[in-house]
Amino acid sequence: MNAAPLAQPVVKLREDLGVLERAYSLGHHGPWAANRRAEMVDAAIGQLFDDAGAPSSIGLAAIGGYGRGHQLPRSDVDLLIVHDGTHGDEVAAVAERVLYPLWDGGFEVGQAVRTPHECELIAAERLDALTSMLDIRPVAGDRELVEAAASRVRAVAAAHPVGFARSLREDADARAERFGVTAYLLEPDLKQGAGGLRDLQAVRWVAAVVGAALVRTAEREALEAAEEFLTRVRSALQFETDKRADRLPLELQPPIARAMGFADEPGLLAEDALMRRVFEHARAVRWIAGNVLARAEAGSAMPTEPPMPFGDLDRALEAVADAAEAGAPLDARMLDSIEATTVPESPLWSEGTRRSFLRILRAGDAGVRALDALDQLGMLAVLVPAWSPVRCRPQRDPYHRFTVDTHLTTTLAEMGRLLDGADDEPLTMGALAQSPDRDALLLGALLHDIGKIGEGSHVSAGARIAAATLDRIGVRGGVRDLVMFMVEQHLLLPDTATRRDLTDENLIIDVAARIGSPERLAALTLLASADSNATGPAAWTPWRRTLLRELVVRVQRTFDRGDMGAELAHRLTSRLEEVRARLEGEPDDVVERFVLRMPRAYFLAVEPERVAAHHPTIAPDVGSTEVRSVAHPASREGAYELLVVAGDRPGLLSWIAGAVALAGLSILSAQVFTTDDGVAVDLFEVEGAFETEIGEPRWREFRGVLRKAIEGRVSLAHRVADKQARYPTPAMRTSVTVAVDNEASDYSTVIEVGAPDRIGLLYDITSALAELTLDVHLAKVATYTDRVIDAFYVRDAVGGKVTDPAQVAEIEAAIRERLEAHADRS
Repeated sequence: MNAAPLAQPVVKLREDLGVLERAYSLGHHGPWAANRRAEMVDAAIGQLFDDAGAPSSIGLAAIGGYGRGHQLPRSDVDLLIVHDGTHGDEVAAVAERVLYPLWDGGFEVGQAVRTPHECELIAAERLDALTSMLDIRPVAGDRELVEAAASRVRAVAAAHPVGFARSLREDADARAERFGVTAYLLEPDLKQGAGGLRDLQAVRWVAAVVGAALVRTAEREALEAAEEFLTRVRSALQFETDKRADRLPLELQPPIARAMGFADEPGLLAEDALMRRVFEHARAVRWIAGNVLARAEAGSAMPTEPPMPFGDLDRALEAVADAAEAGAPLDARMLDSIEATTVPESPLWSEGTRRSFLRILRAGDAGVRALDALDQLGMLAVLVPAWSPVRCRPQRDPYHRFTVDTHLTTTLAEMGRLLDGADDEPLTMGALAQSPDRDALLLGALLHDIGKIGEGSHVSAGARIAAATLDRIGVRGGVRDLVMFMVEQHLLLPDTATRRDLTDENLIIDVAARIGSPERLAALTLLASADSNATGPAAWTPWRRTLLRELVVRVQRTFDRGDMGAELAHRLTSRLEEVRARLEGEPDDVVERFVLRMPRAYFLAVEPERVAAHHPTIAPDVGSTEVRSVAHPASREGAYELLVVAGDRPGLLSWIAGAVALAGLSILSAQVFTTDDGVAVDLFEVEGAFETEIGEPRWREFRGVLRKAIEGRVSLAHRVADKQARYPTPAMRTSVTVAVDNEASDYSTVIEVGAPDRIGLLYDITSALAELTLDVHLAKVATYTDRVIDAFYVRDAVGGKVTDPAQVAEIEAAIRERLEAHADRS
């Protein structure tokens, strides 16, 4: 049965829209085209309404985005049929004659049928209905009836303007919680996210309802520019996906960027340039919306008299510092006055400028808000030219949740929180006791990642840029030296803690030598904490905090005692005494045999309480094909400690990793030990790859697979490859890196592998090491959301380091080939 032919107005509408879309193709369908599209829809709907023979007491209105005359390529057509309540059957007939042809033509149509009184009632009950009808616009029929409905709706909002503003602010907060922040998310929601088009409309709604001037001239201009650009991006997204879409996914950013005219530049890919512009506009919308809604809630209108500019930059910055110290926002009058102040293109820093700037940094969260205001006014980049290259710059990695500049100001806020004693963590309290210079800590936090400008190592670039910035500000002496040290070494503690063997005496001594003093250690400790908190949850887990604390304590003891050997001996003796005490119920000879056969690194790395818990599994003799394992909940929620004990042999670690993968588990960390009688004692922290709770059947499956692998009764390579083929690769693809380091340890070669996290990754790496006849002495697995960085301490077949350049090259090539081959299969 053939479908009925489309109504002529709909046929013409589709033809006209096709011409429009060809004229304003991907990336160029901005507000003008959106308005033109709405006019075309108006014409078609008006014709359908006229053809329906509607009585005179029915009006047809556009609401929502369509009411604003704003139609994107795949937007809904939101209609409101307004009637006087006397033509029930005729209203339904008219609705069918208008709506069905549009539905048949493939249009998404939202519709409601109400009297003016019903419009008033629902507007009073629901904010979404109220805001949608604030944009009501007559399209056809009885315009006076539509205007009556509009008047009643506006009266609902105008009756309680402060409450209306509060409702809009609460709605904005709820949307930010649900959809995230458009101003820095790598996959932002262009409509509903904080700083998106919905926030922009909230400004217009509240300004229209309140009536008094709430929006500054510069703010109005910024909103218009933001609407133009964000509308073009959202239109391009809908063209590309051929559906109504608001979230801009990673995979569509490159084609949309190029279609909109962005091109790769040195240090900035086209998609990053696109996202940078999105973030710039969204940040402006978010900041302006917050200001305007706050003014409306406070009932404060814009001043009518012209702004009074400050006499010079020093006075303007002093006023900002005063407000920051008082915790007060910059009101509209002050913002206008700052904008009206004449500032040289490249102003010289006076003592007053420097003093006010440091006062702002010391003001905590209020100081960060003041910096945001200076940023929006364009003054921060004038004061600190190095700010422009990092402003709104995206960070495409699994760890950071913010753009570079927002990460820097968030780190500054976190540092202020630590300095104000808001964190009673022993690590923080110990660092504060060393009394490093407060201004140096704040400046170091603000500048630590200033080198992330896409030009090679951000650390070396950051040192160069920070030095020039400090010279410009006029920071000298010990404060300057400490800030420079923080910028140059801000990765030392977190990288060492998560990637190196903290029981290696020489490693601790080397770290202490690079740091040089307890004050500098304290500064790096506080920066590592502030930086990690600002980065995101993946960077500051309990596991990483524990590792950092362990490293800092050991380095501090090096400073305190000056004799690393004695300190290690004391610590080992203390731990062994505690282990013996915890095993008091066991026969003395069993305990002593256990203590003697276990490597000292095990006792230094594992807390005595856990050693005692491991004893029943490790102590009994192990058969040639026997495998023991025991799992307990770890300190981190959803994670388990997995202890595996088996006779050591080449490839054992890869078999364990393969069995873990086949059981649907992800390895978060690993430590590998070998007893003096050739038993492997391997410790893992694991979690379910697809669920949080792991039951006994899964552990039984793991043990069974491992036993079969040890007995040679199963092909792990085939089964792991089959498992990998059934699961998608990570959404955020990152490159494979392999580095071989013979300087990090005196006894082992350290192989560091970075790769996208996926099921069976550790198996692929360790099986490659086994094929190279390398014995893994220690493995440290560090998982950062979607990326893993693993460090393996290995020795060759005769127990030495791998120093032959040809063999080193072979190791790098073999691991890279194994991991990239999997990526190609995916």
